Amino acid sequence: MVPDLIVVPVLFVSLGIAGLYTGWKRRRIHARMTALTPTPVEALSPPGPVEIQGTGTPVDDLVTAPITGRPAVLAAWTIEEWDERGDTSRWREVARGIEAAAFGVDDGSGSVPVGPLSKRETAGRWTQTAGVSATNGVRIDDVLAEFTSFTVEAELGPAETPPVEIRRLHRDHGLDGAPDPVTDAADVDRPHGTRRYTQGVLAPGDWVYVLGRVEERDGTASRPESAIVTTPRDGPLLVSDREESTLESTVAAAARTWLVAGTVSSLVGLAGLAALL
Repeated sequence: MVPDLIVVPVLFVSLGIAGLYTGWKRRRIHARMTALTPTPVEALSPPGPVEIQGTGTPVDDLVTAPITGRPAVLAAWTIEEWDERGDTSRWREVARGIEAAAFGVDDGSGSVPVGPLSKRETAGRWTQTAGVSATNGVRIDDVLAEFTSFTVEAELGPAETPPVEIRRLHRDHGLDGAPDPVTDAADVDRPHGTRRYTQGVLAPGDWVYVLGRVEERDGTASRPESAIVTTPRDGPLLVSDREESTLESTVAAAARTWLVAGTVSSLVGLAGLAALL
């Protein structure tokens, strides 16, 4: 009987560790933000960590947001699939992506280029995308995109024909095949395999905040006009349409929430294990 009961506290401990790890990662991003203040482009002195903010301006051709077809300097998206197995049902994230053309951040004193960026992640047939997620956006590897508005743009049932943009996105992620045929006859509102598409976009002229590392281009001398912003060595390249102060508060609040939740879950699990062993 005890081996069966031990599964519950072990689950609490596992969830607690995951929460603590997520909170720690967000705390590190917050520490990087608080250690810097936004630097005017005309005062950039590569190399080193940097915060910049201003208007996003295209340097090369724009990208096309894959769900809505909007022109953008940066687009990020997730694809979730409604998954029903037995008595359980949930949204399972099966793909995420970030795409950006090279774009400039213009603060009135000058403009510095960022990017281009191209990131994709696709889950296996029975799994979901993993790793530390964004607060309101997408994180993949060393790039984090946070948005004021990261909204569901479409929801399509398994029998519906997706528009051409979404069919292209399916091919890009290798999701052309239909979901596995698990069904629940009692669920008439949302069939198994329904897909939900969420997207955030930075359009030309939008406000842009970037936390990254300023480097010299092509080994030229250390002066503002030779600078480019790249991925830092101590965390992700963070791109957002929020003001620096607002984003900093959001990241701090998310870190606290995850750390508290992780601590509570771990303590509950450890107390349960102590009672059983």
